[in-house]
Amino acid sequence: MNARLSTLSLAAAVCLLSPAAWAKPYRAMVTRTAETTRSGNLELGLRYQGFFALDSDKSLPYHQLSPSIRWGILDNLEANVYFELLGLGMPGEDAFQLAFGDIPLGLQWTFLETRLFALAAYGRVTFPTGPSDQDAIPPSLSDGTWDYEGTLVGELRVSKNLRFMINTSYLHQGTRDRGALADFDVPDAVQVGLAGTYNLSEATLVGLEVIGRLYFERAITPVWTDNAKQVEIIPVVRHEVFPGLVLEAVAGIAVTPDLSNIYRFRALLGGTYEFDLAAGPRLPEDKPAAKPAPKKKPAPPRRR
Repeated sequence: MNARLSTLSLAAAVCLLSPAAWAKPYRAMVTRTAETTRSGNLELGLRYQGFFALDSDKSLPYHQLSPSIRWGILDNLEANVYFELLGLGMPGEDAFQLAFGDIPLGLQWTFLETRLFALAAYGRVTFPTGPSDQDAIPPSLSDGTWDYEGTLVGELRVSKNLRFMINTSYLHQGTRDRGALADFDVPDAVQVGLAGTYNLSEATLVGLEVIGRLYFERAITPVWTDNAKQVEIIPVVRHEVFPGLVLEAVAGIAVTPDLSNIYRFRALLGGTYEFDLAAGPRLPEDKPAAKPAPKKKPAPPRRR
């Protein structure tokens, strides 16, 4: 565990100590913001999530690698798709398993946007390509079920650098096909996300998020039978290393016993790169060479 924590600390330090850049990363880490990907732009992302618990007898460590794509279709309208690779157990152990995860496909429309306030609607459908016979996987990960999400996004823009977001969501969960065992109907849930972000500079954003989720039944999987009330605190750090490329690092901390029985904390490390589709990806520009000092004009001859 100490080696893993050292690796996570090093990655977080890289995010914080990267070179300065020119635009501010406006998003929170998990809570959705009302601002969308620019029209005609494509954003490529890659995020690692590690789920850790102090008592391995009560919960399993999880790992997830998730590439993502965001596409700015029109002004204030974007589509996004995620692909997930899920690992159960610790790499190197005999019981470690790898599985291709579900594919969530979403669409966000910001239908009201002013200088001080914005409202957006987000909808998502999850295609069940992940494993549904793994009872220890919580519903928030790839569990091989048809899932649907409807979210209302509100954003208060107090100043140029200070923003607050609220997400209210209804999560419809599907039914797990457990093979020879009886199917399990995952209960639906409501979720609320609160976030505050502050831009320390044009390149660096810090923030704090609180995510609360309530399932309509105590048993959320055949293994997690008393885990319906889940609250998590997520500190946020995002830094743009050069125009379009943003690195991010946080550690989500479980607050309620219902969630801490599954994992005590999760590490989220990743990055996104946004570029104009017409112009293509950009590389960091070299600093222009210093111009030579202009030659002094010869002094005119003195008159006698």
